[in-house]
Amino acid sequence: MKLLQPVQIGNLELKNRIVMVAMGPELGNFDDKTVEYYVRRAEGGAAMLLTNVIATEEIEGHSPSSVLNEDSFAGYKKLVDRAHAYGCKVCIQIMPGSGLGLMAPGRQKPACVSALPLYPGSEMTYEALTIEEIKFIQGEVVKTVALAKKAGADAVEVHAYGGYLTDKFMTPRWNTRTDEYGGCFENRMRFLNEMIDGIKEAVGNDFPMIVKFTPCHYLPQEAGYRTIEEGIEIARMLEQKGVNALHIDVGCHDNWYLAMPPSYQQEAVLQLSASRKIKEVTSLPIISNGRLSDTDKAETALENGYIDIVGVGRGLLADPDFPNKIMEHKNDEIRSCIYCNEGCIKSVCEGAHIRCAVNPMAGFETHKVLNKAEEKKKVLIIGAGPGGCQAAIAAAEAGHDVEVWEKLDHVGGNFHNACLPPFKRDGNKILSYYAVMMKKLEIRIKYCVEATKELVDGYEPDIIIYAAGALPVRPKSIPGIHMGHVVTATDVLQNKVPVGKEVTIIGAGLVGCETAVVLAEKGKKVTLVEMADHVLPEPVFIQNAMMLNQLLNHTNITAKTSTKLMEIKENQVLVQGSGREEGIACDTVVLAMGFVPNTDLYEALKEDYTIVNVGDSVKVRKVLDAVSEAYDAVLNI
Repeated sequence: MKLLQPVQIGNLELKNRIVMVAMGPELGNFDDKTVEYYVRRAEGGAAMLLTNVIATEEIEGHSPSSVLNEDSFAGYKKLVDRAHAYGCKVCIQIMPGSGLGLMAPGRQKPACVSALPLYPGSEMTYEALTIEEIKFIQGEVVKTVALAKKAGADAVEVHAYGGYLTDKFMTPRWNTRTDEYGGCFENRMRFLNEMIDGIKEAVGNDFPMIVKFTPCHYLPQEAGYRTIEEGIEIARMLEQKGVNALHIDVGCHDNWYLAMPPSYQQEAVLQLSASRKIKEVTSLPIISNGRLSDTDKAETALENGYIDIVGVGRGLLADPDFPNKIMEHKNDEIRSCIYCNEGCIKSVCEGAHIRCAVNPMAGFETHKVLNKAEEKKKVLIIGAGPGGCQAAIAAAEAGHDVEVWEKLDHVGGNFHNACLPPFKRDGNKILSYYAVMMKKLEIRIKYCVEATKELVDGYEPDIIIYAAGALPVRPKSIPGIHMGHVVTATDVLQNKVPVGKEVTIIGAGLVGCETAVVLAEKGKKVTLVEMADHVLPEPVFIQNAMMLNQLLNHTNITAKTSTKLMEIKENQVLVQGSGREEGIACDTVVLAMGFVPNTDLYEALKEDYTIVNVGDSVKVRKVLDAVSEAYDAVLNI
């Protein structure tokens, strides 16, 4: 298997081809929490860790990246030494700046390459970096890399991609300078090239150097974005500069979902397309990332010569041990990432440290250690959605006697339905993991069991973890809502009901929109009806929303917002919007009006049992919440 073969970057040999890419985890400046986060991935078999560090906070203030200075040096050295003990190399990814509007205290405006608006239509503009500030940033880059080498780091990766500061210097879209750092290709590359020269002078030519850059933004060249032709020119330039490897990514914040492809991206990502083109014009090893914790996709990319090294971020958050599991032929035990972006990048963007929807220990390696129980308890888990499955696995690993009752004939709960659209099918891998682990841990799971107070009384559990999920909303007050052609989105996704050619979906939240795309792809004419003034009214992380909105841009989908359902008739629905009523012809009405917590049994049990309510049966939210609460419930047994 090529994934497990060693590979060279300059004079540095990696034991396999899986490297942990940097994710700006917002964990701290190499305190114990940060160190354990990285070392856990080294222990799990990664060949190299890319540790994200910001060169200076004097220009932009605090960022999610760590800071390496004299104060944090000891922590970083501890990280390096401990990673080395597992045969894992450490590469400092040095980030000159974000260029995204962060602002250090005392500044009147955020600084960036040019004095452009923060974003199209913004009244605030950036303040262009002065030559003195540019030189200061470059000096801090060199100083930080030298400190990393002193701590024992094995390589450096220069962060120059994705519309961040260095990429903004390199790109006409954001660089309108008229001095030596703007204009022609040579000038736009000057900021990066001077850093490369400074780093080499400080740490020597034999210290392996990687540059992470964006060969193509996949946005219009006429708007100033980079096309692959200039990307190829940059790759050739970097090889001539003596760089030892290239790390390829694509997109920018204007099409951000390309950089961290969400659950809607099932096929090969554009990173691989760009990598292949760059590999054709350079002899340097190529690293790339983008849903490559899927080992089949990663191995195929290596075998076909698209890349030489597989970069994994989210997959190593979900399962730090996945490289070791591949080596041990335990692929069925890999806890797969669901690519929701909720726990990782969304958390970091909100100023919280990194988490993972399916791995409750991610970012909490020192705080949420699951120890063997001192006293074995009889634990009953009601519901086998992600929360219930996580509770069962954790409780069994802690040594408790565990039984799960599930009213359906499969695990997954409502998340099972969420994985039914073809563009989200990879989510089924986490459900397979749950089923495999419960079998291997010999957890008793009883399917097609509707839990009742009488059944629970007969079982006599010591503790109940209630993970019964949520039920679809179906308001009785709407005339016609119980007619035969009115169905739920859940039933549609499960192919349980016939659907006509003209469909009206009531509710344009996440479920309604995804159902609309599924039906539109089948040739149905779909009208979305939403009371809010826009589709996707509930919070959806921007990367996910950007791609879903593209899918919604389908000729078969029409959306009517600020519109209320009034009545359902045999061949139409009556709605009210903009102060007037109208009829929408349809032969099927699909209800996607949200969910409500399923709490009836919980209320009946809570007085007589030690019971913990988790997930959607508390409040309808995300997989992240259900899994985290379920794991915490087991920790507190």
